[in-house]
Amino acid sequence: MELACSRRNRASAPAPAEMPGDRRHLTDELGGAARGRRGRGRVVLGLALATGALWGTGSTEAQAAPLPHAVSFGLDWTQVLNDIGGPVALSSPNVATLAGGPAVVVGDRAGHVYAFGLASGTGVPNWPVNTGAVPVDSTPSVSDTTGSGLDSVFVGVGNAATPTEGGYLGITPQGGTQWFMNVQNPATDTAPAKAVQASMAVGNLNGSTDVVAGSLGEVGQAMAAANGAMLGGFPWFQADSNFTTPALGDVYGNGRTDIVEGGDSSAGFAYGTSYSNGGHLRVLSPTGNAGTGNPGGGLVCEYNTDQTVQSSPAVGVMGGSVGIVFGTGATFGGATTTNDLIETNAHCTPRWIDKLDGTTTSSPALADIRGNGQLDVLEGTRVGSGGSIWALDGVSGAAIWHQATAGQVIGSVVTADLTGGGYQDALVPTTAGVEVFDGKSGALVATLGQSAGLAFQNSPLVTDDPNGTIGITIAGYNSSNQGVIQHYEVSESRGSTVNETGAWPMFHHDPQLTGNAGLPSPVVEVPCNAPRGGPVGYAMTAADGGVFNYGNLPFCGSTGNLLLTRPVVGMAVTPDGGGYWLVASDGGVFAFGDAAFHGSAGNLVLTKPVVGMAVTPDGGGYWLVASDGGVFAYGDAAFHGSAGNLRLTRPVVGMAVDPQTAGYWLVASDGGIFSYGAPFHGSAGALPLVKPVVGMMSTKSGGGYRLAAADGGIFSYGTAPFYGSAGGLPLTQPVVAVAGF
Repeated sequence: MELACSRRNRASAPAPAEMPGDRRHLTDELGGAARGRRGRGRVVLGLALATGALWGTGSTEAQAAPLPHAVSFGLDWTQVLNDIGGPVALSSPNVATLAGGPAVVVGDRAGHVYAFGLASGTGVPNWPVNTGAVPVDSTPSVSDTTGSGLDSVFVGVGNAATPTEGGYLGITPQGGTQWFMNVQNPATDTAPAKAVQASMAVGNLNGSTDVVAGSLGEVGQAMAAANGAMLGGFPWFQADSNFTTPALGDVYGNGRTDIVEGGDSSAGFAYGTSYSNGGHLRVLSPTGNAGTGNPGGGLVCEYNTDQTVQSSPAVGVMGGSVGIVFGTGATFGGATTTNDLIETNAHCTPRWIDKLDGTTTSSPALADIRGNGQLDVLEGTRVGSGGSIWALDGVSGAAIWHQATAGQVIGSVVTADLTGGGYQDALVPTTAGVEVFDGKSGALVATLGQSAGLAFQNSPLVTDDPNGTIGITIAGYNSSNQGVIQHYEVSESRGSTVNETGAWPMFHHDPQLTGNAGLPSPVVEVPCNAPRGGPVGYAMTAADGGVFNYGNLPFCGSTGNLLLTRPVVGMAVTPDGGGYWLVASDGGVFAFGDAAFHGSAGNLVLTKPVVGMAVTPDGGGYWLVASDGGVFAYGDAAFHGSAGNLRLTRPVVGMAVDPQTAGYWLVASDGGIFSYGAPFHGSAGALPLVKPVVGMMSTKSGGGYRLAAADGGIFSYGTAPFYGSAGGLPLTQPVVAVAGF
């Protein structure tokens, strides 16, 4: 039996929740019920934002000086928790709709998940929820799973100090246990950890509302949010501890919710994979390892570092394309990627890497801090007993400004348009209060929680309060290692701006903790199944990505709702007929149904445009072909040659694979055929065509192929039967490809 990858002792992992100074010594004693101490509007902090000054380094952008706008924070209510020795630490406050309206929910290390009314700070009946003294460093995520209008709450239980205790917990809106799921480590794990320090992100992974997070064990798990049932393809073998909250989004524009996560790595070997000390960024299929035959299968792409990745990744569109931003950890001494902040494209290829002045375990925020409609990056660091806040250009990584902070920045930065000035300001949690910085200038304008001597290792929460103003909730600890929650309101502010485009109002962006600052609209995908008895027929696609199906092939969706950067030019159907791929002229690939994404040429500088594609016999890869006959192979597709070195009289317009030999044919616009590792069955090169040939497909047996013309006409060769054509239809767009059996 193959042994699972060896791991370091998780209890000796970096203490991601150290307390500074006399707050350092934490215990896990169980606290009792919360003790309320509330006051409304007793403390007012005045400040002025948007002075027009541009502080810090790295900016060359000229900015008009905005008008100063005075802002005041009123301390609305306070709750001091009875949890001395086990206060709120890494768990950030979130907002949930519970009985009585919006409520703040947060966990502590004494083993509670609290809920307090957002408007008044009063405790919600039947809360807090008790975990049996097992600490909660996970941030609660929320979702309505019953259709009642009330939110269930999902939280990881356990942390690095208690690796053998914990799991995944779902809580009803009424404060009861909705479900509990243990970490299901493989039997080969000789030191299984049960703790879940990461937070559960909520999204549609399997056609319903689901939750997903890694664990401090060897696996990550995805479960139905309603009942905790494990999804197919999970548990997924992650090999080592994962402290990061996954980001969720349609990274590839194919209608699927991809899982983007960080993770730790220790030297070892498991399930055919060698691991080294460090960490990784991963994009994982929403179906996990389903159908791969490998517990770690279903990995779409990965970027490895020599330092742990304990910063929860953020995703968004920067410079017109999808970007993923994350920091590293501080586990391995001498690692070259320590203090790095990294931005990759959707295929895990770095586009920029910044070496900052301190540890980058804090999760990045993506926000419009300059009011130009573009996402920039905010990242906090730990530098000795202090820290800093960096504002970086989302496209280039160049510093816009950065400032020292009074304490370490362990929790993630959040943002809000506090002044109504049309840009986001930064709220930076530190171990010496929550510091507020002007988004454009980087000027420090206020510190929250400082007068109470509070320290913070998590993120603030920005809300649209019931009275229509912007609310800010901070949850930290005092000098007695006791949890304290404070709620402020920003006078004369508009709460409706809290969730606007370009805002990052809480840890990992939203109450579902997706870490998604807004990805492009997904393709239109509809449920479809592989035809019973095997596929018969073919499908065509138009330049706008519209799909036409013939025979028994199902319609699985299209790109017809998207404004495409480049037109669709090719198509291939999965071997079982239950899905298909479309390819655009820039090499971008869209997958539908049971078609898996294996890569694309979308990030390459092409000499000639892509014009077609073909899939391998087992569906584990595909080829793309350019108009000059150049061939690009992905997945398990093998390269057999190309026409790239030939002087062609007509451009190549498509290709097809021979299922018998796994070779392929290329076809030119005049119907001429080029064979590579596949037999020749004839061509239309001598025919007077009304419209040019635009694509081709082979039969399932490999004994023939069909050519398709721009008017939808079909030409069959060898053993390929004729089922009909679109030649007589009034098409709004020309046919550009054909695929099928």
